[in-house]
Amino acid sequence: MAEATKRLVREYETIYLLKAETPDEQVEEIKERLRGVVSRESGKVIRFTNQGKRKTAFPVGKNARALYMHCLYVGDPGLVGEVERNLKMIDSVVRFQSVKLADEVDFEARQIEADVKVEPVEETPKPREEREFGERDEGFEPEAFDRGEA
Repeated sequence: MAEATKRLVREYETIYLLKAETPDEQVEEIKERLRGVVSRESGKVIRFTNQGKRKTAFPVGKNARALYMHCLYVGDPGLVGEVERNLKMIDSVVRFQSVKLADEVDFEARQIEADVKVEPVEETPKPREEREFGERDEGFEPEAFDRGEA
């Protein structure tokens, strides 16, 4: 009696940034395009996570904000190159990065999960302390500052 062999694949994640003004319909089109690429390359998309519009660490393409997307999938080693090649062709994608999470993952055991949309993080401005023009902190001595003692 022949035992069925497990198909062992790798697990990857790709995080890609879209322009902040990208409409929801186009975000869905990009997700479906990536699902098609992964399935065509005999892989499986586990989950997409829409992390919302956030401020980037530095301006990307002269924009300080971007829409963060996360894709978790399993497949053979050549799959990542094909996913990244397709991301390069999409104009609204400004950055992407792929990471291998695990080796030798059982393809059939890895279940597909529902897509997730994370609530946007509220960016509250830090309150500034109101001061009068020329007002200084207590204990500030300009002479000590000039001598390098402060």
